[in-house]
Amino acid sequence: MEKLLSETKPFGRIATLAYLLTMLPVAGGFALSYLETGAFCYALDDSFIMMAISKNLALHSVWGVSPYEFSSAASSPLFTVLLAGIIALIGDHIWIPLLVNLLAVFGLFLWLESKAKKWGFRTWQTWILLMGVSIFTPIHVLMWGSMEHLVHLWISLICISQVLENEDSTPWYIWLLLGACLSGIRYEGLFLGSGLVLWLWLNKRWQPGFLFGFGMMIPVFALGFYSISKESYFLPNSLMLKAINMNIQETGSIAGYLYSWINKIILYPHALVTMVLLGAALRWNGLKTTKTHVWIALVLWMSILHFIFGRYFHVYRYEAYLMGASWVVLWKFICTELKINTLSELKQFLFPNFLQSSLVIFLAFTPLKRSAESMAVGTRGMVNIYEQQVQMGRFVHEFYNTAPLAAIDIGAICYFSEARLLDVFGLASIDVARAKMEGHYSFELVDTLCRQKGIEVAIVYGRQLNRKLWHLAGTWTIENNVVCGQKRVDFFGLTKESTQKLREQMQTFEAKLPKTVSVHYY
Repeated sequence: MEKLLSETKPFGRIATLAYLLTMLPVAGGFALSYLETGAFCYALDDSFIMMAISKNLALHSVWGVSPYEFSSAASSPLFTVLLAGIIALIGDHIWIPLLVNLLAVFGLFLWLESKAKKWGFRTWQTWILLMGVSIFTPIHVLMWGSMEHLVHLWISLICISQVLENEDSTPWYIWLLLGACLSGIRYEGLFLGSGLVLWLWLNKRWQPGFLFGFGMMIPVFALGFYSISKESYFLPNSLMLKAINMNIQETGSIAGYLYSWINKIILYPHALVTMVLLGAALRWNGLKTTKTHVWIALVLWMSILHFIFGRYFHVYRYEAYLMGASWVVLWKFICTELKINTLSELKQFLFPNFLQSSLVIFLAFTPLKRSAESMAVGTRGMVNIYEQQVQMGRFVHEFYNTAPLAAIDIGAICYFSEARLLDVFGLASIDVARAKMEGHYSFELVDTLCRQKGIEVAIVYGRQLNRKLWHLAGTWTIENNVVCGQKRVDFFGLTKESTQKLREQMQTFEAKLPKTVSVHYY
């Protein structure tokens, strides 16, 4: 086996084979979902939010979930603009985000193979590098959502490589471009970017550090000031509501903030395990500093900042770039610093005795378990989104395509229709977002906003709002829910007349629903 893996192959063959093997479970997941639903769908409603904004930007020159007004609901300016550019060229197609991710993964694998060659990797080492990225990231799950996370991983690795392995002869505009791409693909790119700028300045590379840092500010400030001009927050609502508001503001104290860290460790132990492994590798040879050690230090830096300020999720998503980058630098450390050149040497290093073997298995089990859980959820998630969110979008398109409407989980609704939406969660509605941030969010506020906007129908779920002034027309319920906020969606009319009309529309649409959706009328 070792001899087979050690044979020299022309450049690109390893990446291509690893890519094809990675795509097998990706295709399998989409196929299983299609067999159950008869349609193509993503595993996240957020995917449709991104697509709706991109479509409106390309076709209506509006940065928003609807073609009528600005809404700051996306934290990836670069990916949004990329999708919008493709839509402007070839038209709107639901598979465009998937195509971008397919190309991104192949590009990432080719790039990693080229880096492995530069690092002196043997064929088997390159092979394990690529398959490790595939499994630990895990690429399969992110492909089912097809958002910006895989591009984020690739850009992060490119930026580290540029800072550590390229000379200052790099043209000035490349530093600007890399900085803009790193923060533009996701705002979490600022975590890594801050470490890269510090490293450049510590090594007296003042101009690259300044240009890279300035480049990082371009997309953040451009979208931020544009948002302010539209009377919105400087940061996207998704960050304000999902990230910033989840820690100290929510707990109300420093002690509560620290307690939230404990919760992260309990709920997401793979994050702590990865940081411990990075720290151990960093101190393996004491205070020795090589380029590999700096790679490790930078990935550890962004992992710590993400742990303190960022967010994790019940499936791999927000931290996926951390897991992929951590695997790359740890495997680089094993191959180049520990000089493991054969599979037998690797086996001896990892499993020399029972105690260390048990420790290695335990450390590997935590992120692998997380990957396995995420893969198990992914396929079912595509079915859930199709059964609930996509059906909501189809229903709204048929009966309320340009009408004012209140809703929660707005992605598919916005993508499949042009409804004038009030987002009761607040991602796309600044009035609701401000109410949540300022602590006076209530049913009365939402009801007032609805009536001011002439809204007569609301499609919502959960019990956060006591809807005592609204009339329940009916509900849709899905089974085996793993990704939707609630398995039941409630359809409300704000007046008796609109409720009766809504009930009749639901009855008309019922025959078009998947058989797995249970309908109940009131």
